[in-house]
Amino acid sequence: MYKDKKYIFNSSGWQVSEALQKKAYDALSTIRRKREAKEIPIFSIIDSDLDLKKIINDSKFFTNKKLKDFILIGTGGSSLGADSFIQAHKYRYAQQSISFHILDNLDPNSVDTVFNLIEPFTAKFLAVSKSGKTTETIALLQIVIHWLLSKKINVEESIMVMCEENNDEFQELIEIAKEYNLQIVQHEKIGGRYSALTSTGLLPATERGLDPYVIRKSARDALDNAFKNDDFIIKSAIFSGNLDINNKLNCVISYGDALSPLAAWYKQLWNESLGKDAKGTFLLSGKGSLDQHSQLQMWLDGPNIGNYTFLKVDNKNGYKIPISKVSPWLSGLSLGEILNIMAESTYDALKENGRAVRSISIPEISEESVASLMSMFILEVLVVAELLDVDPYSQNAVEAIKINTFKRLKNYEYNKKVT
Repeated sequence: MYKDKKYIFNSSGWQVSEALQKKAYDALSTIRRKREAKEIPIFSIIDSDLDLKKIINDSKFFTNKKLKDFILIGTGGSSLGADSFIQAHKYRYAQQSISFHILDNLDPNSVDTVFNLIEPFTAKFLAVSKSGKTTETIALLQIVIHWLLSKKINVEESIMVMCEENNDEFQELIEIAKEYNLQIVQHEKIGGRYSALTSTGLLPATERGLDPYVIRKSARDALDNAFKNDDFIIKSAIFSGNLDINNKLNCVISYGDALSPLAAWYKQLWNESLGKDAKGTFLLSGKGSLDQHSQLQMWLDGPNIGNYTFLKVDNKNGYKIPISKVSPWLSGLSLGEILNIMAESTYDALKENGRAVRSISIPEISEESVASLMSMFILEVLVVAELLDVDPYSQNAVEAIKINTFKRLKNYEYNKKVT
């Protein structure tokens, strides 16, 4: 078991061979050396605060006494990191004068719902796409611009765009920004799934009142701590990668609604980084205690082809159950206590059924805890990538789908003109 003020780690149900443990130690040593040589961009960013003044300054674009709604336009890595921080912060500070919304999907009903909730005169938007070519972001941004113009709103004062500008490529997002004279801020030269601790996640977080210095320091401290505790991160990587057993699934169950965005971010980081050359394991996510009623039967009594990670919060918060003769076993307990008991009971049941399980507990849901877990998960993924001998930064299969989608859209446009 590994324990400090940031998180508590427990695990059971798998054997680690000495050969694999040695290989994992060598992989971690390689990553440590690369970090010290500043060869891993995300770690170089985490290890510095030089960019934070600009992030704070850029966030002032959204400073407006009349502002009531902040809307983030972006999908996947462009929004999941920010959502993870903001939801954790919202959990601690329920009273928010400005509402936060995300436009990350092309579902017309979801877009319509956001438009019905906000007022154009008191709303500001941040559109994020590293490549500047993300179909969802481009489509949604143009819808937003048209909506604002129809309401006689000056879009220059309402929309900011974040993108990694590349003069050698045609980037639709940049062209739209230039056409409407929108302010452009630079996306770090780093993959979207790794960018949560950069301006991608920190600019929206700063706008919401979070301190980027605190978030960055929490990430850096957790990273330092993980490198110092070799045994912890090595076992964690071997466990999550299913590297010593013939399993196919990696299931992450989060207990606490504010942890759901973090689990979704982790799922993208894992699957997009490690699913290469027919290697890697599928990372699936579940929500406790909800999915105990829909998936637990399979987890406990189905084929033993996966392992399970529990993300939970060690607190006793929430409404307390009134004293009652009908259910005395619940009387006086808080909702947080009941949720944790259900998590621990599920963990024990899986352990007793011979399933590989681990539990990661944080003292509270906060932006600091989220940043700490992000650092640990990024390091974990990089160690697993070394062990699998895959490139954790490429995503060729995803790029192929993007190209195929673009071709279909062009054909659709042509056919539409012909008819």
